[in-house]
Amino acid sequence: MTACSVYLATPVLRDVEAFLPDLARGMQQHTPAAVLLRLADAPDAELIQHIQTIQSVVQTQDIALMLEDRPALAVLTGCDGVHLSTEFTEASVRDVRQQIGGDLQLGVSVGGSRDGAMRAGESGADYISFSTAAPVVPAEGEDPESLTALVLWWCMVMELPAVVEVQTPDEIVGFVQIGTDFILPGPTFWENPSVWTFSG
Repeated sequence: MTACSVYLATPVLRDVEAFLPDLARGMQQHTPAAVLLRLADAPDAELIQHIQTIQSVVQTQDIALMLEDRPALAVLTGCDGVHLSTEFTEASVRDVRQQIGGDLQLGVSVGGSRDGAMRAGESGADYISFSTAAPVVPAEGEDPESLTALVLWWCMVMELPAVVEVQTPDEIVGFVQIGTDFILPGPTFWENPSVWTFSG
């Protein structure tokens, strides 16, 4: 039986305090290597409070805390890294890499794009995140492929770790078997963490 590391992502949060019981339950059920914090728009002072609240739960357990799409706040608050979603357009991956320096981790979501994954890797990403919810976009001149085939190729050829965001527990086994480094369960994970199994 093969297992991979678990990478948990919060929903986009407005009320962080209300989510803490769900976070604790999910982390107790499946101890993650990292937690990705997604926050709704709010004034910076409020966002900082939200981040500090989650830090007190996550980082105190030696679990990495990644902040989505807010590199400046990640640096300011002492997060372990930044994760750029496919919607992030404020700066290039290379510029964010320079902004956060070499000590923080930088993850980049590319959906199902082979070219996007390669560009992110060349621009300073520390890991690449694929998603089963996105269509696979083959490299120019290449035939269409499944996401499983794309991730298999990435794991065999590239050194950067691969994260795959899956929408259902049934999608996990295939990606674990091809050597995916991290599985990130989709939003339904928080409804019932016990039904998710991160092995294949």
